[in-house]
Amino acid sequence: MKKNILIGLAMLALFAAGWFTAAKVSQSLQTPATPDLSSSSLGGEFSLYNGGKTYKLSDFSGKLVVMYFGYTSCPDVCPTTLGVISLGLKALTPEQMAQVQPIFISVDSDRDSVDGEKLMKYAQHFNPSFIGLSGTNEQVSAVTRQYGAFYAKVKSNSALGYLVDHTSRTYLIDKKGKLLKVMPHDMTPEQLTDAIQAALSGE
Repeated sequence: MKKNILIGLAMLALFAAGWFTAAKVSQSLQTPATPDLSSSSLGGEFSLYNGGKTYKLSDFSGKLVVMYFGYTSCPDVCPTTLGVISLGLKALTPEQMAQVQPIFISVDSDRDSVDGEKLMKYAQHFNPSFIGLSGTNEQVSAVTRQYGAFYAKVKSNSALGYLVDHTSRTYLIDKKGKLLKVMPHDMTPEQLTDAIQAALSGE
């Protein structure tokens, strides 16, 4: 009896250690420290596509870009953050919104780069101004590295076959294409609205 209890405790300890390690890895991907932009070389021009159309960051010159990395099959993190972005954008005046371009970049190239219409519909479900972009694995990896974002496929027993762990941050890029601000995963709609309005007013 005592032996069985000891074995049970040992197995519980191993399970707890494994869970903690997995949680730590997932957490490091989703919410790493927000980068300091004061001396950072993050950001820059990129080229991705939707369907047969190619988009460059410079195509949106003259607008403040609100950018988020995620994927359409994301079960929780993406819908939550995109919902926050949606509320933050709704609080803008029509004049302010006309100066903003929201972009959703999918890090799930294998699924989301195939059907541009599905990707666009998903993005525009949260705001009709959104543009959904993706590309080859190499293209997406290059853009995420440029902006200090991370993602990794994770095997899943669900019908999806795999999930994608990814950083959950919102990027503000000024009208000249320079990375201006990185908003954390736990931002509120009000914080996003304030940051956009401050950027538009030149503060």
